[in-house]
Amino acid sequence: MKHESTEARQARRKRDAVRGILFFAMLQIIPTVACASLCFIPGMPRWAIILCLVLAILCLALIIPALFVLKSRFKEIEGGELDAAGKY
Repeated sequence: MKHESTEARQARRKRDAVRGILFFAMLQIIPTVACASLCFIPGMPRWAIILCLVLAILCLALIIPALFVLKSRFKEIEGGELDAAGKY
């Protein structure tokens, strides 16, 4: 069994982290589009339009903390914390 180099392992972990964030963003964009499209229903009460817009904005706003988590995850990967923990 081949052992992959540290750089290759870090690159793979970074790719996996980015894929996870992209998947999360996609899952957040789907309800955003759904909520935003509800605002265009003719005869919709004003309070319902506002509610749909707020829900759409909240779904999109969740992507911002996910980017901070990705940045933190990159620091963990580059710092070798998982490699060090794997020795025990």
